[in-house]
Amino acid sequence: MTTTTNPETWARFEAMLNALNAGDVITVDGAVAETGIAVESVEVVLNTLVRANLFEQRGYHFIRVSLLGDAELRRTIDSHLGRRQ
Repeated sequence: MTTTTNPETWARFEAMLNALNAGDVITVDGAVAETGIAVESVEVVLNTLVRANLFEQRGYHFIRVSLLGDAELRRTIDSHLGRRQ
């Protein structure tokens, strides 16, 4: 099991999520393999995104949905994270 907390791995995971468009699919195993973040941490993030209605879960697949346009969604996320545009 991977248990890294390296900020670079979290940045890689964030970039992976930000690159997804509506309809794109991600799996926990795929995210773990690409980022090195622990399975449990990836599951927490993806399940939180499901509860926020930004993803749907179908079996082991998490599918990106969009209530807003992708550009608007990214602006909203950046705004909540305190980033300037």
